[in-house]
Amino acid sequence: MRKLSVGLLALAFAVAMGAFFGPAARADNETHVYGIAEYDDSGQCVAGEHSVHTDTANAFLDVFEDLKSDGDWDSTVTRNNSNGHGSYWTDSGKASSCVCESYQSSCSCIGVDTSSNLGADEADVIYIHTHGGSNYSSSSPSYSSLILGNKNTDCKPRTDQNMLWGNSPGDLDIAVIKACQGSQYEVFKNGGYWSMTNSSSTFRMWNGFHGNSSCGSHVTSYVEDYAEDSVYNGVGENWLDEAYDWWGDDDCPTSIVFCSTKSNCESMYEYGGWLDRKDTGTKSTSYMWYIEGCDPEAGQELPS
Repeated sequence: MRKLSVGLLALAFAVAMGAFFGPAARADNETHVYGIAEYDDSGQCVAGEHSVHTDTANAFLDVFEDLKSDGDWDSTVTRNNSNGHGSYWTDSGKASSCVCESYQSSCSCIGVDTSSNLGADEADVIYIHTHGGSNYSSSSPSYSSLILGNKNTDCKPRTDQNMLWGNSPGDLDIAVIKACQGSQYEVFKNGGYWSMTNSSSTFRMWNGFHGNSSCGSHVTSYVEDYAEDSVYNGVGENWLDEAYDWWGDDDCPTSIVFCSTKSNCESMYEYGGWLDRKDTGTKSTSYMWYIEGCDPEAGQELPS
């Protein structure tokens, strides 16, 4: 077994958090998955087709189906391909800032992220496998973006322009993002994920990749292992253990936790799970865990 050195980066942002929102009232445990594998056909967004994107989404969901069969989980939903709309990843308070892509003659920029059995903020845990990108130029906003499946809505929701999680009546706690540059070190360092939450948000964890990440049947295997291993604890740490790959251009998984204190973040990263989502307190700071020296394509070598 390889012994991995894991670095910890903390950023506390002194920004106005906006109006106070009370905690979400929902009690059900809900999971939504979005596997975006089909592109370029009529009504679909534009990207490269990868059938494994739906395979991994199904593998992730299988674990929650088992929990539901055991009476430990309440609801599972699949929104793959053209059923995955950018509007499901857009908060109503941010809908006015979403932008249609150049190949879209028009698109509906609406925010329905809390719609029942549709929106990503209606669930407690979400998973997506798709194509992604990021921007972290010093002269432009820093963000990650994801390509969704339906050309009638926003095809490329962004962490800065579209997403606000756990914002009452939203309910999201944990997001797992299998997409290139979905959790980019440079974006985190520039504060590009901070607008996805607010002080009283339920949202606490964003797992993804710094730089580009590989795609193939091996992903289906490790995604299922990760979901199985994280039922009770290690929901952040297990992501780094399972998704890291040092062959060729490294795959560099990262885990961001939003919290009030370092100890609260560490508790969620190490000991949180699907059935034990640790309370990380008021969201006033964030920490990123990553593997030191991991050096992917489309991202800097991660520092010590």
